Order: sequence, then structure tokens, then C-alpha cells
Amino acid sequence: MTQLTPMGLVKILGQVTAIMVISIVGSAVAGLILDRMLGTSPLLALIGLAAGTVIAAFGIRLLIRSGVRRGLTGGGHSDGS
Repeated sequence: MTQLTPMGLVKILGQVTAIMVISIVGSAVAGLILDRMLGTSPLLALIGLAAGTVIAAFGIRLLIRSGVRRGLTGGGHSDGS
């Protein structure tokens, strides 16, 4: 297992923050814009928030999986030994 440095932890925190902010805020803004265009306020903004949350969760899952593959956590595939 690879030891994380403080800068490595800051980098991971920044990545998680970016994934969450970009996906949730981006989807909510897209929903607000579509709401104004279609006159469906606040339906599409709420759908955008929900979709952004799902996208953020999936992105963080992918980030965790890549960390496991690189050996940054104790989790990994058990080979029975």
C-alpha cells in the first residue's frame, strides 16, 4: 500500500470538490436555463440537481476505483492469501 503525502491528500480533496461542484452546479444551471426557456419552473432545475448528484456520485466512484487500482488504499482484490 502506497503512503499518501499531505499534498496527495489535498490533490484528492481538490479532485472530489471539482467533480461535485462542476457536475451539480452545471446540471442545476442547465436546468434553470431550460426552465426559463420552457416555462417549467422549478421542475427542470430540480431534475438537474438530481442528475448532477448522480453524476457526481459516479465520478467519485470512478476516482475511488482508480485510487484502489494504484494501491492508494488498503482495498483491493483479495486473492485469498
